[in-house]
Amino acid sequence: MNKLARALCVFAVTGCIAPAFADDINIYYGPKGGFAKVNNSRKFIFSDKSERKATLSNSIIYKFDSLEPGSTAKIAMYSMSDFKALESMVNAAKDKGVHIKLLLDGVPEWTKESREQITDIVKKGAEQAEKEGKPYDFVLACTTQEAMKRVGREQTLEDGKVIYGTMHEKFGVFYKPGMAVPTSCFNGSANISTTSDQIYGENRVFFDDQPVVARQFAEEFARLWNEYSTPVFGKWIPERFIETNYVPGYVKLVFNSEPISETELTTIDSELIKVINRVKDDGGLDLSMFSFTRRELAEAILRSAARHPKAKFRLLFDHAQLDDEDKTQGKLAPWLEDEAKRRNIKNIEVRYRFRRNAYAYDPQTDKVCLVSYMSLFLHHKNVSINNKEIVVGSYNWSGSAENMNFENIMIFNGDNQHHQKIVDSFKAEFDVLWNSRMPEISSVKSIRKGVPQTVTLAEGKALHEKLLKTLKRSKDNQLVHSALARDAFKTYDELKEETKLNDRKLKAAIKALTSDGFIIKLAKKDVEGYAQAD
Repeated sequence: MNKLARALCVFAVTGCIAPAFADDINIYYGPKGGFAKVNNSRKFIFSDKSERKATLSNSIIYKFDSLEPGSTAKIAMYSMSDFKALESMVNAAKDKGVHIKLLLDGVPEWTKESREQITDIVKKGAEQAEKEGKPYDFVLACTTQEAMKRVGREQTLEDGKVIYGTMHEKFGVFYKPGMAVPTSCFNGSANISTTSDQIYGENRVFFDDQPVVARQFAEEFARLWNEYSTPVFGKWIPERFIETNYVPGYVKLVFNSEPISETELTTIDSELIKVINRVKDDGGLDLSMFSFTRRELAEAILRSAARHPKAKFRLLFDHAQLDDEDKTQGKLAPWLEDEAKRRNIKNIEVRYRFRRNAYAYDPQTDKVCLVSYMSLFLHHKNVSINNKEIVVGSYNWSGSAENMNFENIMIFNGDNQHHQKIVDSFKAEFDVLWNSRMPEISSVKSIRKGVPQTVTLAEGKALHEKLLKTLKRSKDNQLVHSALARDAFKTYDELKEETKLNDRKLKAAIKALTSDGFIIKLAKKDVEGYAQAD
């Protein structure tokens, strides 16, 4: 019996006839393992017997540490800047002969620098393997603007600028040595990046010993690799494309790169609307969303809430969603709140994650504004229904996610064995975020870096205007604020030296920033100084 036949035989036993429902689905969170204690108290035990926290970064490192020699790994990743995780991949290829294909998104210009760094690290691994006389099979490729253009994933803006869709997925597939069918995989909202690991609210789900699920991700990888990628390093050869289907009893996967006809691709919105429509009178809906601009989905929530007035709808959005002044951006969270009031829908409550120090002078735009990369992103793209179902994936509720990018969702149903623990794990994370209300300035006694803080729309908009006004009022305020970067702790004298402000101006700036909760005075090792307050 050849390898493929053996693999298919194993698949038939473990995947179709008798599903292998071991306790083999686990979800991990950022930042630093998540906010809920039940999530951030978990540990990994590595092959060298060392114990490390179950963070997003360590989840990748642990996976490559546990792979058998000769295994295969295929990763599709929108953005990658966690070089410790990359090092674990390179070492697995070099020291254990793991065959690796890494597909990165090559469309946005801002990812170019990190892709070049990744290429250099992969090349150095090849050079080291050659010196040591070891085989090294690490192939790197990226998607291109030309490939997106071929399938109509482009748009011309009013100013004439052409933008392209991206490969926005973040998943991986793993094969045991000599096996043609993959047995494990991961997927979620998190890029393999230091910010996802340490700063943002994120998630990543791992499936072990579930070839039914892994084969669907393998099909998606083959489609992306064959149709949309170009070689960067290593010997690029096409993937074997094997069509697979959803099997009841397992997680349901939806990819909007999958064709449904000669001219149409799968839509994700239609699946999400079905899920939203399953809210029950005694249940509810918990939404945790980074970007929300999809009118069809906003309307589906409003209709569902109106049909089920006893159900509870809790909507949690990223900080950036409360600022809807630029109507061309189409942010719908404030609109949804106003529309709920207009329709007399009273069972929808909305909150926003908020961070004062996300406001700053941005040298790129020469403006004082909300600087997205300084915010502690709520980067989840999840919705939970009746505490029984949850949708997780790469898909923001936006027009670009549906019509421009390649995205995916996973639908877990608590009626399936071991799915409820994913629902419960996310609920624990959501509840901590939801209930972490921003305190009054007068009650803040210590630094709150990384602590989730949420506000209502009215609170957030008032703070938004106040904080922008404080920074715009004075260049001195901007100088002091810029001097105190995220992890900085500086004494009065150090601030004076760096900003070149005299005592009068420096004290006035410190007073203004302290009053608004941008910065806080504290002592470290009996030395008094200043740091960001959140």
